[in-house]
Amino acid sequence: MINIHTELSEDAWQDLRRSRFTASEIHKLMGTPKSKSEFLSETAKTFVFEKAAEYLTGQRTEIYGRALDWGKEYEKEAFHYFQQQSDDFCTYYGAETYTFITYGDWGGYSPDAIGDKLVELKCPFNSGNHLQNFFITNNEQLKSKRTEYYWQIQMGMIATGLTDGLFVSYDPRMPIGKKLSTTAVKLDEDVKDIIDEKLTYAGELFLSITK
Repeated sequence: MINIHTELSEDAWQDLRRSRFTASEIHKLMGTPKSKSEFLSETAKTFVFEKAAEYLTGQRTEIYGRALDWGKEYEKEAFHYFQQQSDDFCTYYGAETYTFITYGDWGGYSPDAIGDKLVELKCPFNSGNHLQNFFITNNEQLKSKRTEYYWQIQMGMIATGLTDGLFVSYDPRMPIGKKLSTTAVKLDEDVKDIIDEKLTYAGELFLSITK
């Protein structure tokens, strides 16, 4: 069952995300601990402490930058351009729609678009990065070259109950034929168990900090 929350206010959307580890940041939990007796890497622990601080203070760590603004500005245009090139109908959930899917006790996902496949839209500010995305053709390359997006899409598929996804890169500055790249992504075997385990340990640490 998909636990999807739609047409939220921005405040309600933020409240749902506040105590959850979202797909866009789940890669921070995926590192390997130095000690075999540990379940979370130091990077993962630092991330959990930051989430706990946000939860306790009610203050989010704001992230600014031209690249972030660029992505937000062109995401909806990217979706419409993608739909014109695709035979698959998808519903757009990005940007101002404030949609959130809760996953288990600790996970969550804000989808860009959902149809028969999960669609993850990216609008790189660096056009060179966009061109590099044309050469990402499978799961292994996505995991190697765009690790954060690999884990984001994998968790997104788990949260939505889908087994197929698309990694879409869009750059409006490019000529026709180079504006859009699309990479098919499959849900990898055992990835759900890996994510569930990391979420469980992260959740336990979060509770020990915030109780």
